[in-house]
Amino acid sequence: MLFTVLWLACAEEPKPADGERTCNGSAALCDRPFDEVAIGVAHNAMNAEDEGFSFPNQHFGYEAQVEAGIRGFMLDVHDDDGVPSLCHGSCGLGSEPLSVGLERFAALLDSHPDDVFVFVVEDHVDQEPIVAAFEAAGLVDVVVPEIQSTWPTLGEMIDDGARLLVTHEAERPGSPAWYPATYTLAWDNDYSAQTVDDFDCAVLRGDPDHDVFLLNHFLTQTVGSASLAEAANPYDVVMDHVNRCEAETGDLVSWLAVDFYDLGDPLGVVDALNARR
Repeated sequence: MLFTVLWLACAEEPKPADGERTCNGSAALCDRPFDEVAIGVAHNAMNAEDEGFSFPNQHFGYEAQVEAGIRGFMLDVHDDDGVPSLCHGSCGLGSEPLSVGLERFAALLDSHPDDVFVFVVEDHVDQEPIVAAFEAAGLVDVVVPEIQSTWPTLGEMIDDGARLLVTHEAERPGSPAWYPATYTLAWDNDYSAQTVDDFDCAVLRGDPDHDVFLLNHFLTQTVGSASLAEAANPYDVVMDHVNRCEAETGDLVSWLAVDFYDLGDPLGVVDALNARR
């Protein structure tokens, strides 16, 4: 048991050789089906302290998130005086026009041509202005055009120019094929844990037969906080939650959603998961 714990704590993705192709930072992931790849997800990615948001869930904005290894982004879209905007709850606590945020992501995708990103959109506005914002930012040119019965590998997605999977939570009818409802392809656990002991593996939304397992691993006591993330994010705490849920459900954790990814080592867990698969 001690050996296993030590191995998990030290496991890292092998470093690519010079000139070797990488996908999401690892040569080993290029030939791996998308649903078998572990991806670190920033919960409420827009709600960042250095972006001026109050009661943040992250310290840093999208650019720093990507630099650190985050490739999944939970984004809440609200109406802010007639403008679809990225806000958490009240837009008075912090707001960025959706169009501006998507332009930033378009630049990030341009500068990371060997990476696949995931958006989980919590949509509180009609889909038409959201779709229009994606079109205006040029992101429709790089989205996964539709969900197939079998997931392609990361390398195939990159070769096909389909490097952005966008899903939405509201399950709005008539959505474009590239904008599927999140829980028609994924399932998740409860997101309301207040203490580490509350972390569970029970199905909240979606069907456990779906290919993607979104593990919510963050603490909220009215709001999230760095102090709560310090309790939630140590390597052993995150890995214990992942291992327990994979054992209980028989599913691999696909997307690991965390607050304050820079505290503790949740991205180290993501690397270890990809190394052991």
